[in-house]
Amino acid sequence: MMTTNTTDACETRDPCQHGGICISTDSGPICECRSGDYEGAYCEKEAWSTVLPTAGAGDYWAWEYNKAPSEASFRGTEYLTIDLSKADPILSTQESISLQFKTRQPNGLLFYSGEADDYLTVSLRDGGVAVGMTLAKGRLDLHIKPVRVRFDDNQWHKIIVHRKVQEISTITSFCRLSALVDGIYAEHGHTAGSFTHLASDRLLVGGGADARSLQGAKGINNFVGCLRKVEFVAEGVKMELIDAARSGAAGAAAWGKMEFHCREPRASDPITFTTRDSHLNAAATISARRLHGAVVTFTSPESHLVLPPWKAAKSGSISFKIRTNEPNGLIMYSRSGAHTRQDLFAFEIFSGHLYLHADLGSGPVKVKSSKQRVDDGSWHDVAFRRVERDGRVNVDGSIVEFRMPGDSTQLDLDGLLYIGGVGAPFAPLTVPPVLWTGALRQGYVGCMRDLVINGQPIDIAGYAQQQDSGAVRPACHSQTPHCPSQPCMHGSQCLEGWNRFHCDCTVTPFTGPTCGKDASTLHLNGTQQMTALMPEDSKTQTEEIVVRFKTTRPRGLLLATSLENSSDRLQIYLEEGKAKMLIHIGDKEKTLVAGQGLNDDMWHTLRFSRRAASLKFQIDNDSAVRAETQLGKQSILEFRTLHVGGYLHAGEEIPHFVGQLQQIWFNGYPYLEIARSSGNHQASHQGVTPIIRVTGKFGKRNHPVHYPVTFTSKHTFVGLPVLKAYVETNIYFQFKTREANGLILYNAGRERDFIAVELVNGHIHYVFDLGDGPVRVRDTSRSRLNDGKWHAVSIGRPAPKRHTLAVDDHVTAVNSQGSNENLDLDGILYIGGVEKSQYGQLPKQILSRHGFEGCLASLDLSGESTNLISDAVVPSSLVESGCDMYANLHPGKKCTHDLCSNHGTCVQQWNSYTCDCDMTSFTGPTCNEEAAAYEFGAGRGIITYTFPPNQRPEMKRDTVALGFVTSVNDAVLLRIESASSNDYLEIEIVEGNVFAVYNMGTNDHPIGEVGVKVNDNQYHVVRFTRTGPNSTLQVDDYNLQSNHPSGRQLSVFNTQSTIQVGGRWNRNKGRVERPFLGIIAGLVVNGARILELAAAKDGRITTRGDVQLLPPGSLLDRAAPLQRMQQTPASGFPGVMDDLIFSGAGSGCAADDEDEECTPIYEPGSGKYDIITPVYVAPTRSPTTFRPKHHKENIQERPSCDDEEDCEEGSGEPVTTEEIFVTSATDSSSVAYTTGREYTTSHISTQTSPGSPSTSTRDIVTDSVQYNVSTTDLETSHASSVVTQRSTTVTTQTTTTEMTDPPPPPPPPMYPPIPTPPKNNNNKRITSEAAENAALIIGIIAAALIAIVLIILIILKFKNRPETSYKVDETKTFCQDPNAALLGAAGSGQPFNGPLKNGANGSKTNKKRELIDIKEWYV
Repeated sequence: MMTTNTTDACETRDPCQHGGICISTDSGPICECRSGDYEGAYCEKEAWSTVLPTAGAGDYWAWEYNKAPSEASFRGTEYLTIDLSKADPILSTQESISLQFKTRQPNGLLFYSGEADDYLTVSLRDGGVAVGMTLAKGRLDLHIKPVRVRFDDNQWHKIIVHRKVQEISTITSFCRLSALVDGIYAEHGHTAGSFTHLASDRLLVGGGADARSLQGAKGINNFVGCLRKVEFVAEGVKMELIDAARSGAAGAAAWGKMEFHCREPRASDPITFTTRDSHLNAAATISARRLHGAVVTFTSPESHLVLPPWKAAKSGSISFKIRTNEPNGLIMYSRSGAHTRQDLFAFEIFSGHLYLHADLGSGPVKVKSSKQRVDDGSWHDVAFRRVERDGRVNVDGSIVEFRMPGDSTQLDLDGLLYIGGVGAPFAPLTVPPVLWTGALRQGYVGCMRDLVINGQPIDIAGYAQQQDSGAVRPACHSQTPHCPSQPCMHGSQCLEGWNRFHCDCTVTPFTGPTCGKDASTLHLNGTQQMTALMPEDSKTQTEEIVVRFKTTRPRGLLLATSLENSSDRLQIYLEEGKAKMLIHIGDKEKTLVAGQGLNDDMWHTLRFSRRAASLKFQIDNDSAVRAETQLGKQSILEFRTLHVGGYLHAGEEIPHFVGQLQQIWFNGYPYLEIARSSGNHQASHQGVTPIIRVTGKFGKRNHPVHYPVTFTSKHTFVGLPVLKAYVETNIYFQFKTREANGLILYNAGRERDFIAVELVNGHIHYVFDLGDGPVRVRDTSRSRLNDGKWHAVSIGRPAPKRHTLAVDDHVTAVNSQGSNENLDLDGILYIGGVEKSQYGQLPKQILSRHGFEGCLASLDLSGESTNLISDAVVPSSLVESGCDMYANLHPGKKCTHDLCSNHGTCVQQWNSYTCDCDMTSFTGPTCNEEAAAYEFGAGRGIITYTFPPNQRPEMKRDTVALGFVTSVNDAVLLRIESASSNDYLEIEIVEGNVFAVYNMGTNDHPIGEVGVKVNDNQYHVVRFTRTGPNSTLQVDDYNLQSNHPSGRQLSVFNTQSTIQVGGRWNRNKGRVERPFLGIIAGLVVNGARILELAAAKDGRITTRGDVQLLPPGSLLDRAAPLQRMQQTPASGFPGVMDDLIFSGAGSGCAADDEDEECTPIYEPGSGKYDIITPVYVAPTRSPTTFRPKHHKENIQERPSCDDEEDCEEGSGEPVTTEEIFVTSATDSSSVAYTTGREYTTSHISTQTSPGSPSTSTRDIVTDSVQYNVSTTDLETSHASSVVTQRSTTVTTQTTTTEMTDPPPPPPPPMYPPIPTPPKNNNNKRITSEAAENAALIIGIIAAALIAIVLIILIILKFKNRPETSYKVDETKTFCQDPNAALLGAAGSGQPFNGPLKNGANGSKTNKKRELIDIKEWYV
């Protein structure tokens, strides 16, 4: 347990509400509110953001802060309108709509925004969320309808819709539309066309006067339900629409009888019990709390709810409605809390009929209440009323009256009222014997509504949400039958239930929800047995027993019960090869005989069932032996011990069984499986759990593998509905991997509760928290489990506080401390990992920082077999069906998913394998060797492959893969053109994201990955496939993006003629447009390795400009390996590509603009940054220098660089020789004038002259001159560094620093230009003082010359502004450059000026930027 620091308010009394994170400070605790829904000092207030005024709407949109969120009720005739046409329509490049809704209707219009033919609609369709959009005649529809999840369940759900326009060429823009429901279920799509913005001139909420005729909303009715917090956000505009209508803001109106609050739901709302153990259960403390009324469905036999005791001493009434197709189930049950009293009240369905049980303490009564069967899938009304001893039950109008026996007239029920089940796993052992469904563990599975107790409506859905919200669902829908799909394996029998199926595995050697696991086999030698000691004397009036056995002996005990000092017993045994059953109760006994020759060493299944006096005994498929008999003691069998295979004590007349046993079932409990999974022997009863002892030996199990899937990436996951683990935990899966670490399963819960399974250093760790602190269970395997073999994992909770983890039948068990027994889970169940941004928010006991990579199979969750492909509510394109098809081929020569590196494809051959590396950008036998790589320098280089005229292909399908390293945010990577048409394919970088655009003759189809920035000088791999008009795009191992254009599309790329690499060749101008700067490696186009052909000097390849082949093996020196690559996702929510926060590697500062790069803000005087040695990987040769012939041509481009600190943002883009340099000066008079000079060697850059070998090092002399510029509206200062190479080539470097929001440190003091003493190295250095002085004079003269050239250039600039000019946007936030700290570091061996990093004013070359009017210059 964690120790508590008494002085820490966060640990002693966490003040933060609504999931806020408590942070201890010296002045007390502060709360960081995690969700955007709450704010305030303790996250206690619902967030209410101030609304910005809209164009033309006056001040009506500004509301007081922190008021309650606005709600409104819609009944189908009410709606809101906001007319924006009076002012200018709202134009923006991105907008978002967020709203919360609650409804029972599966269809309805929630929101509509439109202008002319363009529109955006958000609606409900068939219980899912639909988003539709038309933009410039391009239509896009999203439909979020997860498997087994509906949004018409009368719970609050939140929708966020976001759309953003990005220009990808002068005539084509790309609009991305994303929708997110409840922060989990996401969908996104995109369209392209000739639009430039999003426009809205009217908004509708909840419908319209004639919503069905609205463009884009045809056939959608008005919404019926509640809405709240409907927010519309565009550029400069933020509106809360319900509040606007309520207060009568300009242009806003409410139509119909609008109520601005959400009406409380009726108690008639049904719920569904989904498991036989699901039951409702509420201690008195929860009693009056009203949450959300709804229908509930009990989804499993275990699901139940608990209500406070029913106060009905003299009289009382209960009524409800039920709907199910299952013939057996305990609907409700309550009894006296005192053991001395027998008072009882219950309703159960048995054999399709409804029975009422009541006992006032003087004798039980059982009333068959229904004339017709009630398991027909229809709603049935049930009403019960009692006054003293007289009772009356009404089922669908059919009335039964009865009178209680005995003298008692009071019903004393001080025990809790269970709805849908009987509670904890072993609670059925203690239910009254007359309650047959309770004794047989048959909880109610079906729907319930309209529960009224003593005239008071009960909000059962509210209880469901507080208790077992996973298994008791607030809705009631009937699903299609499951058994026709044959889900039960190995010849087992499928039984249809209410929205579920049940597999009877007892005639097979298998177990599990779909009979997919090996059943336990117990070997007994004649002296061994299994015994189960019950927690108290067990009383049953009904038994259901199954035994599967195999033996050669004619005699032996299979199963028996015993009670001390009593002859009452039930015995099932073999005698002379026949099966015998003997039951003795009181002074009466009965024997049945079935089968013969059963000692034939074959498996046989024996079944015995008793319903009071009715007996049934059957062997295999023989006809059953039936009998009616009179037994004593009201046919109630009492026992304390269950014996399997033999009695503990000698002297009994029946010998021990010798042979094998399987499938020992007694009243719904599989005792062999419980014994095997519960671990070490328990010394005491935990709650009502039996103590089980086994002296026989269990056989080794070899579990079959079913539903296998492969997680091909550590960066993905699959989402499933919340795990049902409120009262018991049952998880089983198999895994196979070579990875030592990874998160396998995680489900968060309310407050601190959670459950997780992870692989840590090759071992399984099971971590959970019931609310009393986290508990970790680790497997006991001696060897690591990441050995590429299948391993089976079982997790159970045999008692409320006992938890077991079994890996390959090695069981570890722990007992949890504390008082909590329920696991309150919420949200979705993550399999294989979580969203990347979530790892930092996981409970700190979870060690994983990435997901699981490998195979998972046979997933059983709480009695349901799960298929990770078809059952996923959040699917993943990186999770593939199947695992190692060729597992039985020659070992070591068979394909497995991890044989080929870098996501190569393993191709199985007869007794070997090969790796197909075409889509990896690597080469070699296992795709782990570098492929040919070319560096594209600053001089606009391009590689062109030209198809011979007689071999130009017509392609229905294209595949392209390449790796690259770059820092530019706009460039063309590859372009394929047609000889006979306008067909083309282009893969490009736009604003740091990868896009592909292709046109087969109809229109442009873009596809992009906006979640990953690639201009970070890391190695990235792009994989693109096109089949007809459809395409996929993947960056690294992130999720696959896909595009399926609608409408009629052409599918063939006609006569491909050229493949251009590194830019787009403009034939008219004879130059490269949008040039790439950096490295491209391993390019494969439709199987052709273009760069290998170029390296081999193939005749079809032509190389122009600044392109050079890299030496083999040098690629990984400059780029982080693919395996270590970690990217920044777009935002914390999947599918919502909101304002991208993208910063350099570890820079710790988030910029507003996607083009900005940030550097850490240094601490002045800390000494931390006194020595900064930038790591800069050398280009292979010096950049080409342009002599200024004309002002437009005066462009110098820098080589790519790998280190964030040393890299100019504009590296690789056309840059003018002068640039505005924004300092951090707050007053123009306080700017320091510094003239720095530095002598640097390879720590600035290592360059070789064109004629020298690529290994020789050149010295560079850099003179820096800074001077201040005053303008009327902005203080700026300009810097220019002159790089002088010894080979007398002169290049100019432009530098920019950026301004930060917090006040920056003061400028460094002025120093005279003292020369820097050189560091000791092997390069030839200037050492004499005279030489230094000469160099100083040369530097000053050079600086003056450059200044004159600059002034002339600026005058020319203002006469004719070129396309590479820059605009300074004073609204941006800038980052202070850390190297500024070095300005005054003279005399200590450091250079004055490190290379300064270019920032937010770096260019997008395709956008025109304008210079600010400059009034004065000081040099």
